[in-house]
Amino acid sequence: MKLFKPFRTRNAARDEETDRLRFMRLATTLSSLREEIEREQHGLRRRYEERRNDAGFALEAFDQMPSDESLAQSVEQHSQELLRCETRLKALEAQTELLATIGSLMDERHPPEGTT
Repeated sequence: MKLFKPFRTRNAARDEETDRLRFMRLATTLSSLREEIEREQHGLRRRYEERRNDAGFALEAFDQMPSDESLAQSVEQHSQELLRCETRLKALEAQTELLATIGSLMDERHPPEGTT
């Protein structure tokens, strides 16, 4: 009667290949996320500049006609949209920094191919 089953491990080369493929998928995902964030940042910055210009024109018009309630509302709306945009850009920057940190940690633990 056998009391113990033999303990078997996987082949070390197979484990290395599995790890290499896993890290490659992670690197691809990180790259894709960075590109996605960059596209969003680019679009937001473009719209931010457009909205800032609009706000400047609205503010100039409001200075000339301070009793115009619709201009006051327009200036306030532009201001709120600019603040939301700035908040979103900060969040995207934090995400970019996090992805960079993850990338650095990956490189420390599993350098990209051809760099070792």
